[in-house]
Amino acid sequence: MQAATSNVAALLRAALNGGDLLPLTAVLSPTVEWSGPGEDGADCQGPTAVITRCGRFHAHGLRVAVEETFTYGSDAVVLGLRLTGGDSCGSAAAVYEVFHLARGQITHVREYRDRYAALDSAYQAVGHPGPSPRP
Repeated sequence: MQAATSNVAALLRAALNGGDLLPLTAVLSPTVEWSGPGEDGADCQGPTAVITRCGRFHAHGLRVAVEETFTYGSDAVVLGLRLTGGDSCGSAAAVYEVFHLARGQITHVREYRDRYAALDSAYQAVGHPGPSPRP
């Protein structure tokens, strides 16, 4: 399944970097959910809502650059995004998206502002008890 996870990661990178998000529908579960930073429940549900949510970066005039990619077995992909432009007055913001997978499809997306929290979430997804050790 690692090959499937790598393929999903490559598709995510291409879609977010280029702004063409429609190819993501092929890897979104029909029941996919998205949770924003600090949210306990899902902000949106279903492929159409998730594609719209992903597109909000581009819709606000932001440029998205995928700077980091991590895969965790067949269970998760973490993308570190750098957002520039729009209303940010020239400064760049970092956002970390954790894409949880089941059978090669994205089932849940969670957004983090903190890199360690995002990586720990993905680490937990592969069945490791307790938090991962800090570097």
